[in-house]
Amino acid sequence: MIPQKVKDHIEEYISQEVYVQIAIIKGKEKVSTETAIDKYFNTNHFKDFSEGKPYFHFIDGLRDKCLGKLKNSPMRDKKTEDETIKLLQKKLNDLNDDELDDTYWEIETGEFFSGEQIKELEINCSELIKELNFSNKNKKEIQKTIMSFCENYEKLCKKKYPEAPLPLEILDSVN
Repeated sequence: MIPQKVKDHIEEYISQEVYVQIAIIKGKEKVSTETAIDKYFNTNHFKDFSEGKPYFHFIDGLRDKCLGKLKNSPMRDKKTEDETIKLLQKKLNDLNDDELDDTYWEIETGEFFSGEQIKELEINCSELIKELNFSNKNKKEIQKTIMSFCENYEKLCKKKYPEAPLPLEILDSVN
């Protein structure tokens, strides 16, 4: 199962990416949020998003950080005060070679992944692609999906930066 911290990290990253793109369109074109979302559908960003690029980018980054690559690293036994390096050293020294070859480190959250968890991420990516595919869903459903990413991002922003103005003002229009 994917750790909640990582799910939150991915959702925040994706929501921010979508939100910023919609906000740019809305500000530049001086249109409503709904119209900005419609215009977003015709951008390269949406094309990449609907093909799963954010997930693929994240997954590729994980695969690049396979602990198996560090089996012979001199860092394994090096003295350090850095807690992150100590945690990594512990993993490197506690796992056997097969386990190291199936363990991946996500640097942003400090979480370790197995190949099974990466498969779960790939399933999540496939589900997102289906949600954003016009041959699977109608335009209104995809608009709702995009709007939910924007709402999630505003909720995150309200928690982190309660006084900051939000360009789409989605939560204000709902309340």
